[in-house]
Amino acid sequence: MAVAMGSPIFQSLKTETANSWAMDTARTAADPQYWWNTSGRDISNMLNEANYPEEVQHHFLIYFRNTICPQLGSRPDGTSIKSPVGWDGNPFEYSFELKSSAKAPAVRFVVDLSQLRPADNINPLSMATAQKVVDSLAERAPGFDNTWYHALKRWFCQSHLPTSEQQALIAKVGHQSTMAVGFDVYPRISAPGRLPIMGKVYFSPSFTAAAKGITSWQSTRLAILQLPDIDSQSNILQSLGLIENYLSDKPSEWENGARYLATDFVDPSKARLKIYMRHPGKSFDEIWDCYTLGGRIPGHEDDKEKFRDLMDLTSGTRYDTEIEKQRQPDQSPHTSRQKTTVIAFSLSAENQYPTPKLGIHPANFAPNDEIIARGLDEWSRKYEWYDGEKSIEQRVKSVFTHRKLDEETGIFTFIGIGRKDDPSKKGLSMQVYITPELYKTPRVE
Repeated sequence: MAVAMGSPIFQSLKTETANSWAMDTARTAADPQYWWNTSGRDISNMLNEANYPEEVQHHFLIYFRNTICPQLGSRPDGTSIKSPVGWDGNPFEYSFELKSSAKAPAVRFVVDLSQLRPADNINPLSMATAQKVVDSLAERAPGFDNTWYHALKRWFCQSHLPTSEQQALIAKVGHQSTMAVGFDVYPRISAPGRLPIMGKVYFSPSFTAAAKGITSWQSTRLAILQLPDIDSQSNILQSLGLIENYLSDKPSEWENGARYLATDFVDPSKARLKIYMRHPGKSFDEIWDCYTLGGRIPGHEDDKEKFRDLMDLTSGTRYDTEIEKQRQPDQSPHTSRQKTTVIAFSLSAENQYPTPKLGIHPANFAPNDEIIARGLDEWSRKYEWYDGEKSIEQRVKSVFTHRKLDEETGIFTFIGIGRKDDPSKKGLSMQVYITPELYKTPRVE
């Protein structure tokens, strides 16, 4: 494996790591150095590519090294249980966030902190390791508030059940990760001792759905309705009602498309509730219909052709043409590894309509990651997002050095696009989701 020099901040910190987690390693039998040398390197490269100030990079990476890495357990091997976050089972998904109104990208990532390496066979749905990281955010993240987190945790966590019942739920759901934690890395430090981040949490509704014999949508909806003082949040309730009204016209299996319910670690008056839904439709028009909830979310027609172009360019083909081919007996060779489109609806106190975001999976049709990267760059130039500096292809190649982009698909997972927080504002944001493939290619040096 070729290793580029990458981030100078990572290189400067590398010499300090040997003793930083000695006590945690002895206590947990974890391998934090492995996670630091792989995911730590990746994230430091991303921060470097996004031109974050060195002080911010240094401050955040020390936190990542000392707090997150020790909670990730041992390095992946043949006995490691897979996380649903990375397509290959690894616990990370990173993203560059791009905006039509801003030149510099932002860095975000999600990590599954469930105890999977090795697995907790007594309490497999335990959130104990994730809670340690949440506790660290409570101490150091600006504006931290856990009101909604605690309410959602009570609803979604099933670790109080006997081991046999937890194992039965895992067998039904197909994985054992109740929760993941997300981090938006800010380009500045708000105050001494504070972290340059906003934390988020993503709950899977599937375990409670399986325990109660309801759909994952019903589990998500009921979780929202039991939040403290939710009756005073009229816009959130109206938005929730629009989604429910749309689903009521669809086949019942659509209600099992709810994948995550996410919220921010901030005061409920400022927090969002984000519902991630798998979309079973195939054609672009079917996807667009869901994106606008059948026209219930107004004012998005100006974005329609931009989205269609994005799907075509990142797939390296005409999206609807490929969908039509798959309706024929001689199906595309990519069909066996397809992922469904994901549409996220953000609910907030400020907006009477949900803010939708489309998440496409270009690897369904693209032959390799290089085609996806070049499609993103072509789209960025066409719609005047390109800032004249590094292309997306160049940035991603600088982050990952374990293989070439033209070898296969797998690094790019989803491309998310939509309006940022307020559906009435026409500025778009895009999230380029990438994953380090650490189960497929552990990168053991």
